[in-house]
Amino acid sequence: MPSSVLHKASDLPPDIQQAVGRLLGRQLKPEEHISVMAYEPHPAPTGTARAELAARLRGRIEKTAAKLKDVPESELDELIDEAVDHVRHHRP
Repeated sequence: MPSSVLHKASDLPPDIQQAVGRLLGRQLKPEEHISVMAYEPHPAPTGTARAELAARLRGRIEKTAAKLKDVPESELDELIDEAVDHVRHHRP
C-alpha cells in the first residue's frame, strides 16, 4: 500500500474535496493537485548525534551570515519585515 498519493482536485469526490479544503482552511481550486503523505516520525536524535547535528546547523548559519556581512542592517531588517508580512498574509 502506498504511503503517498497525488490527485488532481477536480478528480476527487466532493466530500473528499471538502475534507481537504477544511484541512487547508480554504476551498480547493479545480486545477490544483493534492499530495498526501503518511509516515511515522523518527525519534529525535540524542547525545552525540544531537550535538553533531547542532554543530552542523551552527556552521550552516555562520556560513550564511558571512555572505551577508556587507549588507546594511537596515536592509536586512526590511527583508525580514517583508518575509514576515508575506507569511502572515499568505497563510491558508
